[in-house]
Amino acid sequence: MRLHLLGLPSISSIDELSDTTHLSKSLIFRLIKYNDKFYRVYKLPKRNGGYREIAQPSKELKALQAWINRNILDRLEVSPACKGFERDTSILDNATPHVGSNAVLILDIEDFFPSITANKVCSLFKRIGYPSQAAAILAKLCTFKGRLPQGSPASPKIANLVCLRLDLRILGYVGKRGIVYTRYADDLTFSGPSTSSLLKLLYVVKTIINDEGFEINNYKTRIIGPSRQHKITGLIVNNSFAGIGHRQMRVIRSKVHRLCKYDAYSVPQKELNHVMGWLAFVKGVDTKRSLILYRYIQGLKEKYPDSGIQKLKIDFLLNKPSKRSIASGEPDL
Repeated sequence: MRLHLLGLPSISSIDELSDTTHLSKSLIFRLIKYNDKFYRVYKLPKRNGGYREIAQPSKELKALQAWINRNILDRLEVSPACKGFERDTSILDNATPHVGSNAVLILDIEDFFPSITANKVCSLFKRIGYPSQAAAILAKLCTFKGRLPQGSPASPKIANLVCLRLDLRILGYVGKRGIVYTRYADDLTFSGPSTSSLLKLLYVVKTIINDEGFEINNYKTRIIGPSRQHKITGLIVNNSFAGIGHRQMRVIRSKVHRLCKYDAYSVPQKELNHVMGWLAFVKGVDTKRSLILYRYIQGLKEKYPDSGIQKLKIDFLLNKPSKRSIASGEPDL
């Protein structure tokens, strides 16, 4: 009954999952029984040192995970504090609620995806309304070695849904104290009138986080007072505005200007794509500066008519920005 009310497909067994997804029972059985063999594992360096383990599912498993994400998970709502990896949200949505705050507290959950166990994922599907057998099947298809893999198309939404109670508990505690809270994946941001007001809630917030099965990375805990620049998920936040900031703007202008040293036929495509990536990023998070960049590039095109700057397509900078999810503080190029 609950599945019907939520508009979700009814699944109680491998046979029913096969009929619903139009995949063979033998394939689904192999994806469940030999699940760990359907991943390619590799490591990517983190910006601040260390490595992040990526478990990339095979084509067949990824397709099934994408089906689960599209037909089940994406139809469910997350908490109002959740601003990451959701349709029509971006890092700008995570930063904007903190505009005008005097102080900011930033916490980071350590090993976010691996902290979400198969048991938690199974419990999630049970809460949605799936019977135990179906919940176990879906959880097995969405986890790797008993953990939520970073690399599956279903993992971000599962993480957000698993964190629903975490978000609501934190919102219930800090909201009564005049503190704003948002979460972008593993980044938890709090803002308020003073550093003392944020420090007072730190112990209880950490207790809630631990109680929900997560650990805080103490090395990444930051509290920023009114005298310092507030940077939230890669964006600069001040009293009236959230955007890329003056320093990043200078860097991007420099990248754009470098194209002028090439002629129109020898500009490297990789460098052109790199600049286009930055312009698209700015368009998504800072409309004011995207218009400034448009005028700046137009000026360069008039000044250097035969240079590589002519290859830069910029009309999209004038269009109305479309909502899209941006996973980090800068484009991954």
